[in-house]
Amino acid sequence: MPLTPATRLGPYEIISAIGAGGMGEVYRARDTRLDRTVAIKVVKDKFSERFEREARAISALNHPHICQLYDVGPNYFVMELVEGTPLKGPLPVDKAVEYAGQILDALDAAHRKGITHRDLKPANILVTRQGIKLLDFGLAKQAAPLKDTDVTSALTEQGQIIGTLQYMSPEQLQGKEADARSDLFAFGCVLDKMLTGKRAFGGENAASVIAAILEREPAPLDTSPPLERVIKACLAKDPDQRFQNALDVKRNLVWAVEPVTSAAKPSRRWWIAFAAAVALAAIGGWAVSHLRQPPSDERVLRLQINPPEGGQFIFGVRSGGVALSPDGKTAAFVAWGNGKSGLWVRPLDGTSARKPNTPGSMPPRSPNPASVCAC
Repeated sequence: MPLTPATRLGPYEIISAIGAGGMGEVYRARDTRLDRTVAIKVVKDKFSERFEREARAISALNHPHICQLYDVGPNYFVMELVEGTPLKGPLPVDKAVEYAGQILDALDAAHRKGITHRDLKPANILVTRQGIKLLDFGLAKQAAPLKDTDVTSALTEQGQIIGTLQYMSPEQLQGKEADARSDLFAFGCVLDKMLTGKRAFGGENAASVIAAILEREPAPLDTSPPLERVIKACLAKDPDQRFQNALDVKRNLVWAVEPVTSAAKPSRRWWIAFAAAVALAAIGGWAVSHLRQPPSDERVLRLQINPPEGGQFIFGVRSGGVALSPDGKTAAFVAWGNGKSGLWVRPLDGTSARKPNTPGSMPPRSPNPASVCAC
């Protein structure tokens, strides 16, 4: 029978009903000794000694994403009262990965102490202002081996398997011992639903769901291939083919979404480097355009060379024009002056030409056109 307000369970006083599930009813209650509000789940049957020992071990878990277990009674357990809503989908990839990381952190903390959840599903995951909270950690009774007759009874006896079945691992359905890898299979189902809003293994009845879990692969996801590979690895039928611990799943999950995040959101450091490069290029261009001096050999000299006084230039087949000396300081030309014809030279920084003391010298061949000034 449902409990009414003011009913006492040991030191706990019932305030109101919160909800009901396959294991029993959940109530808001007050711890009269500590004057704090708690949640109490009352189950249908009394706990065995083994179950009570496991529950007390779980109460030692203290993790921000695990609903803490405070106390255990003959047929009830007392938990931290969590204000939140059950996990639902579909969610954006970044939000789903954020929640998934918190779930994996909680699983890792429990698995390191040898505690397996065995009933991980969206209904046992609350979204609060502080993030994810996992409920009923390790408290779900391990499913008994399913025989052929169990499938038939599940179709007619509502509530015995429906609700948890869709998140059971193949080894649980086969009656084998559940371990950390069983939780990772359930986690893959939860992540699939977070991304798609649908169950990874659906069916019209319990028999079709069981067949899907044991024999079929989930439908392809409309997401990045690396992320889909992480989910497929969690949902491998053989536990040895799955990730072996929660930290490996989280690490691969981060790697699967990292390229997308980096491409969509360039880092601030990249923009700073880009701006610095642009600024340096602009300064360099200004410096080149304003500070560059032309080399000395590119300067252009303009001067006028006159023939000797009273004389004239001689132009012929073997002579003509003006030639410059190799050092660029003296000009040479053939001319008539002072009653004499021959080779005349003139310093470029001077004003008068003279005949060199080379009697009988012949006029030079026509100079290289590159060094000739036409007069």
